[in-house]
Amino acid sequence: MGKSMTRWFAAFLVVLYAASAHAQQTQTDNSATAQPTTPIFGIDDSALAGSARASKLIGSKVYTGDTSIGQIEDVLLTLDRATVTGVILSVGGFLGIGDKLVAVPVNEIRVGPEARFITNLTKEQLANAPAFDFAKLK
Repeated sequence: MGKSMTRWFAAFLVVLYAASAHAQQTQTDNSATAQPTTPIFGIDDSALAGSARASKLIGSKVYTGDTSIGQIEDVLLTLDRATVTGVILSVGGFLGIGDKLVAVPVNEIRVGPEARFITNLTKEQLANAPAFDFAKLK
């Protein structure tokens, strides 16, 4: 790399660093004038620590032992209590072809080591379960 290219690159890094420092300073200045916040009852750091985003659950594989038996396609909530009723698993098939959707109670799925979703349900149980139809929902 030539001297002029090295100087140009160094100047670019200095400008980038200065812009970043200015953006952080501006953000700090704005937070000093922000309105104080009032937490909403029931949502605090301890409640959030034990929670997971539904968008991160959807698409996750579900295992029995070391065998993947399905994938989470959706999450069912009760409308009157806003609690999780179950999950919709895509089971069977290969690469999304020939699979079926099955509703599984949420208490049948748990998080195991390495943040893997595990169940004691077998492939046979899921294969013999009735297919889930989204039209049944309100």
